[in-house]
Amino acid sequence: MNYIYDIILNFNKEYFEFYEWNKKDNIINIKKIPLFVVDNKTFNAMKFDKVIVSSNFMDLIRNKTYTYSKNKIGNSTLLSNGKEVIGVLFDNNGNLIKRSSLLIDEEDEVLDEIDNNDIFTIEIISSKKIKREDINRGEKEKKIFLNKYIKKEENITNLKYLYYDYFEKEEEDSTLIKKKLLDEINSNWNDKLNSFYETVKIFNMINN
Repeated sequence: MNYIYDIILNFNKEYFEFYEWNKKDNIINIKKIPLFVVDNKTFNAMKFDKVIVSSNFMDLIRNKTYTYSKNKIGNSTLLSNGKEVIGVLFDNNGNLIKRSSLLIDEEDEVLDEIDNNDIFTIEIISSKKIKREDINRGEKEKKIFLNKYIKKEENITNLKYLYYDYFEKEEEDSTLIKKKLLDEINSNWNDKLNSFYETVKIFNMINN
């Protein structure tokens, strides 16, 4: 087993590129973490899909990752296909629960370390593809916020105002207002929805 030292990871349920990291994220300074080179199929499954791995692999990586404060980061490891590198974190049952990209310079350093490494076969018990939306992290978070706001808003005056702001026409039926706005929010993201998000955010601040 190879180890990589002194890197930064940002574990999230979904895979985000390093440029999508947020200040509020729990970014961890890793002192030591295992590294395995895997084939492309395994790498892509670990990067995007719902995966369960064998107990044998869990035994191999359990408590092998340390931070500089000497805390252990559970069942975690780095994986690479020779072109990219990701960090993955499993629960005690082998379910992949979080993953992390790397900073680009640190990813390059890891890739330099694995030129001659053999392919390691991870026993995958189950792998299920997860439907991915073609929007970035920021847009996805805006979409979640808008969905929650529109669903919970009961003030008909507020709803009518927001409906007019987006569609530039009037509607009296609150149920229809909610349905049409939610349909728009959950369709293809666009610049108009970015502007609508800013309006709703201000509206939310004023009314709370």
